Amino acid sequence: MKISLRWLANYIEIEDYFSKTAELSALLTAAGLEVEGIEDLAKQFDHVVIGNILKKEQHPGADRLTLCQVSTGEGRVHQIVCGAKNHNEGDNVVVALPGAVLPGNFVIKQSKIRGVDSGGMLCSKKELGLVDDGVDGIVILPKDAPIGVAFAKFSGMNDILFELKVTPNRADCLSHFGLAREIACLLNREVKFPIESLIEDGGSTRDQMKLELRATDMCPRYTGRGIAGVKVGPSPAWLKTQLESIGMNSINNVVDVTNFVMMELGQPLHAFDASKLQGRTVIIDKAVAGEKFVTLDGTELTLDGSELTIRDSERAVVLAGVIGGKNSGVDESTTEIFIEAAYFSPSAVRRSSRKFGIETDSSYRFARGTNPEAVPLALNRAAQLIQKVAGGKIFGDAYDQYPNPIKRETIEISLQTLSDRLGIRVDGGEFESWMKRLGCDVKLKGETAQGPTWTVLPPLFRWDLGVDMDLVEEYARLHGYQHIPETIPALASAPAVHDPIFTFESRVRRLLQAEGVLQALNYAFVSRQFQQTLLGDVERLAAVGLRAVKEPVALINPLNEEINVMRTSLIPGLVKNVIHNSRQGNPFGRLFEVGSSHFRTGDASYGQEARLAFAYWGAREDLWNKDSVAQPVFAVKGAVENTLRELGIKKWKWVQVTKGAPEFLHPGQTAALQFEGQLVGYIGSLHPALAEEHKIREACALAEFNLEKLASNQPRPVTYTPISKMPSVDRDLAFVMPKELAVGDVESEIRKAGGELLKDIRVFDVFEGASLGAGLRSVAFRLLFQSADTTLEDQAVNDIRDKVVGAVSEKFKITLRA
Repeated sequence: MKISLRWLANYIEIEDYFSKTAELSALLTAAGLEVEGIEDLAKQFDHVVIGNILKKEQHPGADRLTLCQVSTGEGRVHQIVCGAKNHNEGDNVVVALPGAVLPGNFVIKQSKIRGVDSGGMLCSKKELGLVDDGVDGIVILPKDAPIGVAFAKFSGMNDILFELKVTPNRADCLSHFGLAREIACLLNREVKFPIESLIEDGGSTRDQMKLELRATDMCPRYTGRGIAGVKVGPSPAWLKTQLESIGMNSINNVVDVTNFVMMELGQPLHAFDASKLQGRTVIIDKAVAGEKFVTLDGTELTLDGSELTIRDSERAVVLAGVIGGKNSGVDESTTEIFIEAAYFSPSAVRRSSRKFGIETDSSYRFARGTNPEAVPLALNRAAQLIQKVAGGKIFGDAYDQYPNPIKRETIEISLQTLSDRLGIRVDGGEFESWMKRLGCDVKLKGETAQGPTWTVLPPLFRWDLGVDMDLVEEYARLHGYQHIPETIPALASAPAVHDPIFTFESRVRRLLQAEGVLQALNYAFVSRQFQQTLLGDVERLAAVGLRAVKEPVALINPLNEEINVMRTSLIPGLVKNVIHNSRQGNPFGRLFEVGSSHFRTGDASYGQEARLAFAYWGAREDLWNKDSVAQPVFAVKGAVENTLRELGIKKWKWVQVTKGAPEFLHPGQTAALQFEGQLVGYIGSLHPALAEEHKIREACALAEFNLEKLASNQPRPVTYTPISKMPSVDRDLAFVMPKELAVGDVESEIRKAGGELLKDIRVFDVFEGASLGAGLRSVAFRLLFQSADTTLEDQAVNDIRDKVVGAVSEKFKITLRA
């Protein structure tokens, strides 16, 4: 949020900090209101001043240029070449002198234009970086504009802006007056609000408009006042400048006033065109289920009946606290308006805002909690300013429906509690002082041997103060965290032993990082629709050893539709990572994630399952290294196998999955991992249809495993096997086999028949061709034999080879390739 220091100065004496912005920034940041940036607006207008055109002549070398003699005061006259057509002798203009740097990094220098010296530039609004009002040419200032004065000072742009990061609990600081109140507390200064007395010179609001407050639970307080005879049009310069300085666009004088008051007091308002309200009626009630509502920006919403709306006698005209309707907005033809200022329940506004994905400045404030006591003040302030900038007569008999006034409960706290919780001796008088400066009503309840006890009544604008610990935190914040000494806590007992799964997960992370895989950290919340569409039939996940649930755990109050359920798999998050990287032009990536899948185990019970998942896409390629692996699925397979070996796991194998593979995987490139007799997950290539749908142009592989099952009997003892000093012997075997026969099954049989002397098996060639016959392929295996204590004779190796060939040929009915 942007804050203007000159705007703040209307409510608190703060001019002394205009030259000490770093000091003020440090003060606010230490108090929990982080200052993310400071911008001095005047700097962008260095060497830009007010000038007067003394003389205007035709440029001697160009028909479309003029040669002007421009005074900037105190006898200084500058010759400036200008290409605009709207200026004359005697006009006051904005002059950028040599040394100025205008928006777009446009540097003004002493130069020659068509052979004539030019010492500056006469500026248009566009060249000054101001909002263009459609006027063609340079800025012509009023006759009384002071010659020689800096343009920043004349235009009110000699301001300093603070970019604040306001935490969700400090809604009271989402306005200039609210921040002034906070600074007044920190500096122990007086804060004031300069409101003038309201002149009610119109008719009766109650005669102009009927009002019914029905949904008092969602709208505890509603006020409204009419104004007749307004003239809607552009806002005056001071109002435009004030709003534009903090990044808000000027719309028209009436709407600008409502925005100004919102940024001034933190209370959002809305102005209706009273003539557009059917039945001259305003009703605060829930929506009608199924009705359509068109917002100010033209978006059509379908309401389900749970939303709070402002209605006339026939339809909804405002989604309360969120956005106004197109059917009642103020426009240039408006002459009579009805202004509302209300306190809406934060939960009601938050639900509507999240449901439709609409966040406005109003909903941002209402959802965090506004001040119900400030509602009539904001209404009258807005009426007063509208009359000032748009004319009209203010109606009396304003509505103020507040049937059940909101009250705060007192908080009881003792000096002993403060001291015990903070670990320091708290001064009671200082605590009382800080609480009163916050606006709390503090009363002494009693004295004990440990010190006094107080009852504290927080102001309504501080919704975050509800229990005694809130006051402890508030005192620590205001007194200064630097005054709390650092101490090492006493260790009364030995640290708890780490959970085995936590230890195992940490080890897996280290091993995969050593493999060169980057760790992804995704939210456990995902989109229900995206997850369902991606995973498809979840029963297929159960078939490969993962827990599958058809109905995910839904969030009661999701932030938006993109994160409305708990994930049942890690794959949706990783696929989104792949999509994002692919769209950002990153054609290669290796990711793994360790996390939990979530599910319901009963009507009110929930469970989770630790998972390990991978997403690989693309192939590494550069000038020195080219990845020869065409499919990332083999790279994932290698990383998984290396990790299993490092974990001491020996009994595992890949099982081909042809039918019933997860729907998001390629049906011909999917395998399940069998670990000690049970399936624990899968590996495979992303389905081509999904890759096409999400425009993933690189080959992509996915894998997911049950980490809890892999963690069984961990850590496993590491056994030392001495390296043999004897030479190894290899033999190559090429079998002609049906394409549907899994190579892994053949490899298992070779290993079984090869015995202890067979140390390693590698597939080094796969051939398919017409010479082999339809449906056949040749797979070549390299077998490595080695003894620990003797040199192997050729005959011994050949005997084992023959045994292997016989076993494989008999079991699979396949032959060696000739």
